[in-house]
Amino acid sequence: MSKEGEIRMSSRYDSNLTSSTIQTSKQAWRALGSLCLGTFVCFANTTTFNVALPAISVSLGSGQVEQQWMVSIYNLIFAAFMLLSGSLGDRWGVKRTLLLGTGAFIVASGIGIFAPNSMSTIIARGLMGLGAGFYVPMGLALIKYLFESDAQMRALTIRAIAMTLGAPFGLLLGGLLVNLTGWHSIFVFDLAAFAVILALNALFLPDDKNSSCENTLSTTKVPLFSAILALIGLSFFSAGLINAQISLSRPDAWGLVGAGIITIALFAYRDIRSENPLADLNLLRISSFAASAISLLALNLAISGILFVLPAYVEIALGNSALVGALMLMPMVVAAMIGSVITGKVTNKWGKRRACLGSLLFIVLGLVVMALSTTSANYYLMAAGQCICGLGMGMGLPAMQSWGMERVLNQQVGGGAALISTFQQVGCLLGIGILGSLTGSWYAAACEGTVAEGFASISLAFEAAHGQDAMQAQALRAAASSAYAYAILIAFCVTAILLLLVAGFVAYISKSEREEHAGKRKS
Repeated sequence: MSKEGEIRMSSRYDSNLTSSTIQTSKQAWRALGSLCLGTFVCFANTTTFNVALPAISVSLGSGQVEQQWMVSIYNLIFAAFMLLSGSLGDRWGVKRTLLLGTGAFIVASGIGIFAPNSMSTIIARGLMGLGAGFYVPMGLALIKYLFESDAQMRALTIRAIAMTLGAPFGLLLGGLLVNLTGWHSIFVFDLAAFAVILALNALFLPDDKNSSCENTLSTTKVPLFSAILALIGLSFFSAGLINAQISLSRPDAWGLVGAGIITIALFAYRDIRSENPLADLNLLRISSFAASAISLLALNLAISGILFVLPAYVEIALGNSALVGALMLMPMVVAAMIGSVITGKVTNKWGKRRACLGSLLFIVLGLVVMALSTTSANYYLMAAGQCICGLGMGMGLPAMQSWGMERVLNQQVGGGAALISTFQQVGCLLGIGILGSLTGSWYAAACEGTVAEGFASISLAFEAAHGQDAMQAQALRAAASSAYAYAILIAFCVTAILLLLVAGFVAYISKSEREEHAGKRKS
């Protein structure tokens, strides 16, 4: 081994966490269990409030904008603070940063239980997003150096299952808790869950700190200004997407989106030139890391958008309760679990790069099938599309994460995990914003000239139908349902085209890497 390689291998992350002592230990798998439980609850919270919004609106008198921020603020802060968690993880230690996130979640849940108004609820949700932003990427970082080779892939697969189940379970959990005991019980559940998780993490997670880390902590400042820039940029961008959900032609929406893009670009320019960057953006120069990050963004964009758009269709257009509607989305969950289980065999046979490409193509096909199902109101066809998407998600998530992190040096593992996790969460923001905007705008366009014209959403149209006679009500519901189905068709087809472009990029990177490896073997 070269001297440079020896230096790399002697990073602080290896001081107390050597593969020889950890990979085969029971503690590593216990640590994985506690990490997966926390990850599961973090991702469950991305959707729990979706089904609770009507009850919150009645209880707190929350308007549409306030309700949208209750959902979006969690994902926004989640994404923004992932980058800061990477910087803190590399300086303070991964375990300490993860425990900080756990504590933030507990405090936020306590605030939410007693939230008297919309603003305090939004604050509680934002603080929960901060906790998730610290927790999730550090979990990935720990897996990176707790496990190696086949054991690492198994660990990533188990974690992927936890992530996959989280968001759909959140819909079920939210519906059950709201129906049984009210929306405040969501925060009670989170408080109890993370109290247990805190104890498990403190007990099972190994310490990754040493004396060299302490010196780093005392001499290096955390780049808070860069974190603020990233937060402002994502906030502008998210606010623009929320406004665009009302209409794509709103100038304020695109003005905010533009301001967000400019601020994010300023953040990237400053961070690249900084001696103390928030995000190690140079990692994007690694072809596999860049391809993996973009793939994860696209995957999460599609899945989060599907979970945002479809509940309204299965509940309102098809006339089901929130609980039944959530159950109708379970085929995707089951398929994702199956995909996660078989991902090891798939990657062994195809390789990580082909597995990533195949998963994107699976999701594209699933989107097309589901788009066709809405125009015919055929749930069985929709369930088939969900299964195809779920398989793609289950196979793709661990393969993409493993491919992205395999060339990251040990001393960069915290920042690398945070950056790749940020791409995932930004994908969630984009999925909700883009598919929500497309669906809302095309719904309004499809309603023109029909009895549903003038109703801003399918829910408002169905509410108005209650005050009309049977024939008028039936006509209004039919028009609104048809318009919403058409809107979903457009949104899903646009998303499918976007994922095809990403798949083309991944295929190009895969070809470049094969040629690079072939050249090295010849030399």
